[in-house]
Amino acid sequence: MAQRKGRVTAAQVGEFLDDLAELPIQVAPAIGAEQWAAILTVAEHHGLTAYDAAYLHLAQRAGLPLATLDRDLRKAVTAAGATLVEA
Repeated sequence: MAQRKGRVTAAQVGEFLDDLAELPIQVAPAIGAEQWAAILTVAEHHGLTAYDAAYLHLAQRAGLPLATLDRDLRKAVTAAGATLVEA
């Protein structure tokens, strides 16, 4: 989206993808109904989409900081007492 809007170049996207490939990314295990209920509660409490609330919930569950530029999600992370990755 940023490339389409002219905010970044194709070269910058390529560099980002190279950097991303070097990260030690792990796939989280599937979650059950109990955790989905918790995610929906987080979404309702902070006015987030279920998608964004799932990221916040995962970060809290894993005890890891969350990286996002989304303003609403950043507010929710701070309000929830979780840690943000600062740019």
